[in-house]
Formats: sequence, C-alpha cells, structure tokens
Amino acid sequence: MTDGGFTKTDLTAAAERAALVLARDLGLGDEVRVCDDWAVDDGDMVLASALSGDTEGTLFLAINDAVGERLLGDPAVLAAAFAATVLDIAVELGVTLQGGDVAVTTDARPTLIVEITDAGAVTSLVGLTLPVVSPAVPKDFEPSSFDEPVDPGLSHSLAALTVLNDVELVVTAELGRTTMAVRDLLGLTPGMVVEIDRVAGSPIDLLVNGRRIAAGEVVVIDEEFGIRITDIAPIGDLRR
Repeated sequence: MTDGGFTKTDLTAAAERAALVLARDLGLGDEVRVCDDWAVDDGDMVLASALSGDTEGTLFLAINDAVGERLLGDPAVLAAAFAATVLDIAVELGVTLQGGDVAVTTDARPTLIVEITDAGAVTSLVGLTLPVVSPAVPKDFEPSSFDEPVDPGLSHSLAALTVLNDVELVVTAELGRTTMAVRDLLGLTPGMVVEIDRVAGSPIDLLVNGRRIAAGEVVVIDEEFGIRITDIAPIGDLRR
C-alpha cells in the first residue's frame, strides 16, 4: 500500500480472492472472473460490509432476492463468510482490516467487480471499494523532443508526420479495378481482354496500403513506366 492507496493490480487480486472465498463459503459458484459491469437490477439484493483499519472501504455482494433472503436467514453463516473474506483481502493487500456488520444497501459503487459463476452462468457479483493510486510519473521525466526544426509554415498535422520521413512504404500504381465471377476468373487465357472501371485517358491512382494518396498520368522514362503526379489527396484524407 502506498500513501494514496493500492495499485489496480493489487486490488484486482484482492477482489478475485474475496469472490473465491464468498463463492466457497456461501455456495454461490465454482469460478470467478473480473468484469466491468455492476449489473444489478430491481430483482437483486446488495449486501455490504464496511472495511476499516489501515484503510477504509466496502465489500459488496450482489445476489438475487431469493438467495439474499436465504443468506439473511442464517446471519451467523453470512457474518462468518464475510469475516473470512475480509481476512483474505487483508492478507492479499498486506494490511490490517476489520469488517463491519453485513447489511442490505442501495448505494454500491465498487472500485473492482468480480463475477461468480456456476457452470458458466453468473450467480452473483462481488464488489470491492478501496482507494486506488495512479502509476507514478518519475520526477525527472521530460517529454521527448526532436532535434530537427520543423518548418513553421507546415500545418500541425503535416509537422507531426515529419518524424516518419525515413520510413519506407510500398507505393502501388493502380490502373483500375473490376469484379469477376469465379468461373470467369478460372476461365482466363492468354489473349483475353479484361475490361476495368476506368475510361481511357483517366488518371492513374497512386496507393499506399490500399489508400489513394495521389493521381497522375503514365509517362515513359528510359524505357520504364513512370507516373507524372497531377493531383495530391488532402492531408486529412491520408490520416483517416
């Protein structure tokens, strides 16, 4: 425990341990798993026990009304199960904790939530509320900076791309596309003509990872084809 509370990892382990104890001692299920949804509705009952000692918090157990009435009908067993759970939480977190009386509550805001399941079906929820600390940032931490100056005339978006200047990408020139049935594709033979969705004289698309970045016209340079750029896609289009 730090001065401000516990790490999320420690609390997760404590919540899972608590759920295992309650599942075992109250016969609620055979497996537990962490979840994000405190799925309690009008047909459910929430039992709570206040935690005190080295820190303060609350242990919650959400069950359906029928199970809740059964548990409340045997207060000694219920109190013993919660006491054993609080002890396990204290051992897991390395602190001293005591649990208060177990009572029905309508105000539950758990920090960690664990499902108890029986044969794969959710039977109950265990919630644990204890102080959580955020990961500490080193005092001498400074944001990274780049030595090369950025042209002030560039937009912020374009300036951010300058850090990728030396990354190599595969650029593809696309004349056009078409769709074909499998039977037609398998029937292709040398000499056949395949029509594409591009009118003669239309610009050729320049693609990177399937995204159009520019267009141009075909030229021949030293007996090799090239593309003379006639249009550049907006920077906003490149980032989508």
